[in-house]
Amino acid sequence: MSQQNLENVRCLFKAVEERDIAGVLAAYAPEIVIRDAESLPYGGEHYGLEGAKQHVEGAAQTWNHLQPPAERKMDAVFLDAEDYVIVLWQLKGLAASSGKKLDSPVVSVYKMRDGKIVESQMFYADTVAIGQFLFS
Repeated sequence: MSQQNLENVRCLFKAVEERDIAGVLAAYAPEIVIRDAESLPYGGEHYGLEGAKQHVEGAAQTWNHLQPPAERKMDAVFLDAEDYVIVLWQLKGLAASSGKKLDSPVVSVYKMRDGKIVESQMFYADTVAIGQFLFS
C-alpha cells in the first residue's frame, strides 16, 4: 500500500502545480480533513470534498498571480511512513510589481487510508514571512 500512497500524493502535488482542481480532489477520500495555517487567506480546517474544493480554490486565488509557472514548482521530496506520507517542499512566489520573492520551506503530513488522503496538514517554516509577502 505504501507505493500506492506515495503515488497518490505525487499526483496531488502535480495537480497543485498544474492548478488542476479535479486532480487535487481525486487524491482525497470523501471524508478528507485539511488543516492549514489560520493566518493564510485559505487557512483553517476544511472538511469533506466540498471543503477541499474551497481550500484549493482559495489557495489558487491567493497564489495564481504570484506564481508564474516557474514559481509553481514545489521541489517536493516524498517520504514513506506507512500510513502517512510526509512531503518536504518549497512555497515560492514572485510579486512582479515589487520584485519581492518568497522561497519558504514547508512540511506536509498526509494520513492515508485505502490509497487516498484522509487528513492533510501543512507546517510552514515562517508564516510571518508568508503573510508579509502576501499582504505588503
